[in-house]
Amino acid sequence: MRQVFMALAVLLGVALAQAPVKVGVLAPLSGFAAADGRSALTGIELAVEEINAQGGLLGRPVELVVYDDQADPKQAVNFARRLVELDKVAFVIGASYSGASLAAAPVVNEAGIPFIAAYAVAPDITRDKPYVFRMGLLGTVQGRVGAELAHELGAKRVAILTIQNDFGRALEAGFRERAQVLGLEIVYRDTYPLGNKNFTPILARLRAARPEVLYASAYFSEAANLVRQVRSLGMEVRVIGQEGYDSPKFIELAGDAAEGVLITTTLDRDSTDPAVQRFLEAYRERAGIPADMVGASGYAAMQVMALAAQRAGGLDGEALREALAQLEEVETVVGHVFYWTEDGDPVKTATVQEVREGRFRRFMKFDRIEVLKP
Repeated sequence: MRQVFMALAVLLGVALAQAPVKVGVLAPLSGFAAADGRSALTGIELAVEEINAQGGLLGRPVELVVYDDQADPKQAVNFARRLVELDKVAFVIGASYSGASLAAAPVVNEAGIPFIAAYAVAPDITRDKPYVFRMGLLGTVQGRVGAELAHELGAKRVAILTIQNDFGRALEAGFRERAQVLGLEIVYRDTYPLGNKNFTPILARLRAARPEVLYASAYFSEAANLVRQVRSLGMEVRVIGQEGYDSPKFIELAGDAAEGVLITTTLDRDSTDPAVQRFLEAYRERAGIPADMVGASGYAAMQVMALAAQRAGGLDGEALREALAQLEEVETVVGHVFYWTEDGDPVKTATVQEVREGRFRRFMKFDRIEVLKP
């Protein structure tokens, strides 16, 4: 009889060892943000394939449970509840925009399940939510880096053009804060709505202010229209963008007008880190196009969660949360993370990429913690 019990125990152990670790993913796979959602999911899938090829997470295969939230807060809340109550996931990767992540994060946090926002920038996503972390740079931090870049370029007179959403407002706040410290003069400021295509009236007013640098927040489609119209008006102002420009679609849509545009982001295509180059190659092979920041952030978010689970030695929510909070000096494909703050935000390196001959290339790297700390 003892031998029978031992045999059953072995069989049960094998079965449990093979039970998949369910990981929830919320991403906009349709609607206006579909390109970013698909890119983020591709990055997450690549990370999962690597983990499974290396024996899985804690000896178990990883299985993704993916929902298309369309970057819509209502959809994100409903799917977050489903992931928590029905799918029983171990943790969730928020591969969506700030609005959807802001809505989903409290649901997952209240369930005591770790959540990591892959690339959403709104500060309140992580604030007062002990189980919620972030992989990307806060918008305010990127704004500061943008001001530092303008200063490095020797600019004194700058213009700010802000997209009317949380992303744009956070970037502008950070830029203004650092510009004041650095003594930059803001000679013009304006806003525009998401989806705007005609920047000519704004640019006509902006040109009259004679800025040396234009700091303009945008996603890739607005950014492409903006820089094309800047060049068509004969303006020689240097354009500084951010991670919203970080897409091969920006270069494709803007054409020659993209040349010389600088962006603050976290994916350094010229990194000598073999892991970065392996990711870039794997992404291109899978997607058929060069990788962007969003895809790299999804990949990094999955890897960081897996690392925390290994450190925790299990998938208990509290143990996993503590392991995440204690991670330090972590190399990822979207920069070196010095540590995560008490609010769950990473203090990490940033890179400036310049469009040269139709490709993003490294312009400079930022690793000054006093600028990068949220």
